[in-house]
Amino acid sequence: MPEIDIPVKRLVQRRPGDWVKYLNPGCAEDRISPFKSEYIPRAESRLDNVFEVESHGSYYLVNFEPMGYHDVALPARMMRYRSDIWEATLNDRKGTPHIVQAVFFFYPEHDNRNHRLTDCWGEQKTVEFTYRVVRVWEQPRQPVIEQRLAGLYPLLPLMKGEAGEDPKQVLQQSIEAVKEVEDKSLQQDLLAVMGILAGGRYAAELVYSMIRREMILESPIYQEWVKEERAEAEAKGRAEGKVEKAQDAICKYLKRRFGAASEELQRVVQGVTSLEALDGVMEELFAADTLEEARAIIGDGMGKLAQ
Repeated sequence: MPEIDIPVKRLVQRRPGDWVKYLNPGCAEDRISPFKSEYIPRAESRLDNVFEVESHGSYYLVNFEPMGYHDVALPARMMRYRSDIWEATLNDRKGTPHIVQAVFFFYPEHDNRNHRLTDCWGEQKTVEFTYRVVRVWEQPRQPVIEQRLAGLYPLLPLMKGEAGEDPKQVLQQSIEAVKEVEDKSLQQDLLAVMGILAGGRYAAELVYSMIRREMILESPIYQEWVKEERAEAEAKGRAEGKVEKAQDAICKYLKRRFGAASEELQRVVQGVTSLEALDGVMEELFAADTLEEARAIIGDGMGKLAQ
């Protein structure tokens, strides 16, 4: 499955001002711009998630890293990003400006709890490195809504609210906040990312009953997500053990999309041994809005196989 942090990174690039103001409420949005440099790091980096900020006569950079998976080497990776940024600014004759690095964790299981690197030689400390850690589930929801930080609205269902909140109420409040956004294209992108993130915390049936497919169908971020899922499923189908991997891809999708209610249907899929039938089902399955539609698609695929 494509990493869930990818859609968030696309959103950060679209609405960087909201994310920077979340870290520094006093900065002006018209002073925030994407970081530009002719330098290209040799290793894969995240210079596309770096932004320049001018504030009260000072100049600094902000590097965001949304985390949708567990990574024990995260501190070393963040230090490499800082090194890449400074290498770029030094090559551009801009020296070593201050860098604010912020890692956003969506779920507790992805936080490795180690966010500091230290080293020394004898009594001399040679490395002392860390970065800001934002654990979304510890952050209050209401200030994001009150400050109208629309770029962070997809995080609302994961944020802290009132004790004993009902999941449906949380999702409804979050969706209502998005509906206040006038830009319809942005509204669809926000709902699409919200659905992806909320699916990791709440029952899939509830999430997809409230954030329906027609609400996000034209979202570029949603379309890119579906394209990546389809490409990954196709790649699995071409690899060794094609049938097993195709079965696994469909079952994982059913579980993520419809939750425990799809277990019987998953057992049906595990009994299909035709790669052609599985490929056909996968191609059509992304259009299913309900479990009943998914069942009909899989039944139709098995019917064609029997002909």
